[in-house]
Amino acid sequence: MKKLFISCPMKGRTEENIKKSMEKMHKIAEIVFDQELEVIPTWIDKEPGEECVNSGVWYLGKSIQLLSEADFFVGVEWTDFYKGCSIERTVARDYGIRSTFVDTHFLMPDAVDVEREFWASMEKTCNPAPM
Repeated sequence: MKKLFISCPMKGRTEENIKKSMEKMHKIAEIVFDQELEVIPTWIDKEPGEECVNSGVWYLGKSIQLLSEADFFVGVEWTDFYKGCSIERTVARDYGIRSTFVDTHFLMPDAVDVEREFWASMEKTCNPAPM
């Protein structure tokens, strides 16, 4: 059976919401690619070691390693906020992995809420209220 890599936003989201999104993305990919697909498990329970300076890069490295096993890729359309998703998407494209993309706003509104909260906090930081 062919293998599917699911690139799903994780920053600031609950494990439950992430796994629900991945299930939906799996179903969409099977429809788009017209075949049953085995999902590569990309939920990494292991924690980086003490020598790790940047855990985001550590998790991304594990993710790219798993991506090397993929026949197919499904990710989100808009990846500016989700750096890991953006890099996974670029790797899939550059290495010729057949891909499809889903609309983050439609499929995972909780991820959109996380993004909105982040940008709202950045706006407050960059534009503090007058004294």
